[in-house]
Amino acid sequence: MGKRNSILSGAILLTAANLLLRLISIGFNVFLADEIGASGLGLLQLISTVGTFAMLVGTSGVRVASMCLAAEEFGHRRLGGVKAAVSACIRCGLLISAIAGAALFFLAGYFASAWLGDLRAALSLRVMAVFLPFTCLSGIMSGYFTACSRIRQLVVIEIAERIFCVGFTAVLLLSWAKGDLERACCAIMLGNSVGAMLDFFVLYFFYRRHIRHTAPPKEPLHMRARLLRLCVPLALNDYLRAGLNTAEQLLIPYGLARFGGSATQALAAYGTIHAMVFPILMFPAAILYSVSDLLVPELSRSRAMHRQLRISDLTDKCLRLTMLFAAACAGILFINAEELGLLVYKSADTGRYLRIFAPMVLMLYLDAITDGMLKGLAEQVSCVRYNTFTSLLDVVLLFLLLPRWGIEGYVFSFTVTHAINLLLSLRRLLLTTGHRPRSSDFVRPLLCLLLAAVPAMLLPCGSLSPLPALLLRGAYFLTLLVALSCLTDALLLRDRRWLRRVFGVDRNQKLG
Repeated sequence: MGKRNSILSGAILLTAANLLLRLISIGFNVFLADEIGASGLGLLQLISTVGTFAMLVGTSGVRVASMCLAAEEFGHRRLGGVKAAVSACIRCGLLISAIAGAALFFLAGYFASAWLGDLRAALSLRVMAVFLPFTCLSGIMSGYFTACSRIRQLVVIEIAERIFCVGFTAVLLLSWAKGDLERACCAIMLGNSVGAMLDFFVLYFFYRRHIRHTAPPKEPLHMRARLLRLCVPLALNDYLRAGLNTAEQLLIPYGLARFGGSATQALAAYGTIHAMVFPILMFPAAILYSVSDLLVPELSRSRAMHRQLRISDLTDKCLRLTMLFAAACAGILFINAEELGLLVYKSADTGRYLRIFAPMVLMLYLDAITDGMLKGLAEQVSCVRYNTFTSLLDVVLLFLLLPRWGIEGYVFSFTVTHAINLLLSLRRLLLTTGHRPRSSDFVRPLLCLLLAAVPAMLLPCGSLSPLPALLLRGAYFLTLLVALSCLTDALLLRDRRWLRRVFGVDRNQKLG
């Protein structure tokens, strides 16, 4: 299949791993829904939101910085520089994450009562605080493995860690929590945290083996200054976006409760959307996040070596193929929303919300790949501006609209802010790379989507059970979409040839 260390071979491996991990997560969410219910999932999601904020503060952009710095040094064949970059990132990450963990531990009671409105969350937050440094350091090590194309080891370790987490958490839930929501949330956070700690130790062990014979760099590489130049805008982006995202997430159940209904009902609606609908909605995006992770070091290397044609070619391919992929996923999720809700969670509400959010896949997936490319091109400051603006706008819209419109207000706010963020990011990407896409690159996939989705929706499947109906509609839709994409040149001939080479149909040609 050409070069085994190419971006696509790594992306395929990471994709397979991410899809498996997401399948495990969805299956585990089904188990959790049975154990703690939709309102319990809502509380768990709020705890995770605060924990994610603490993790981003503790990491402060060091994970992406480790990936970029290691990739640049690896691209210049300076293995001593790779070692210096990772060492600097580990020291910086350990210091910042320890401070963030201590703050979370001592303020857990305040966050639980003032932010989440439920003191049962305090124990879970303290558990997360104790293990926070390991969670942050694990991210730094995964950045090194990705940058240096050690994807196979990373995949095996992460899968093993996730399986351990699920098993360990299930044992705690069944033997210790026993229906107590406070203990159940604590067990879930403890399982994830212990898994992150083991993940770090295993990754660090293999990292030490990789660099044991590597000599230190012969010339000063000014690693601390380079690390600061990357971390400061990344950290500002993370702080602002995480803080605003936390405010957004906390406003949702608060606003829904003000719209009408009890706090428990608001938590249940929040849990249904964020813990049930979004995992299904973003499940296929595992492919894009794998490619996005690999684009960061690939574009960093290309930028360092002034390979402008490579950057332009990657931008063109990623945008066109992501649009087609997003159209396929949006159609599948929209026409099969009810069946997916019943099959996965036995919930009609999940299917109803999934159909509402399915069209947004088009901009969510395109934004994911655009964000990865901007990070690889060192456009972190632009990301800070765009993310801050759209997050502030989202907070304002949620505060104003949720008490009046309920779920409709949330959907409106979500759509508007994500569309603005995508347009700003895409504009910046095109200015940076000099790439000029054709309007047909976006119009043709949308046209093919509409022409394939309408007859698939009209297919008479009412007498079938959910699984056969899903398979029949899905196969019919995809067949029409692929045929229309080829006929309208939404999928170009060179793309088809390239994909055949990627997946090994033509092994005698090199990957483009």
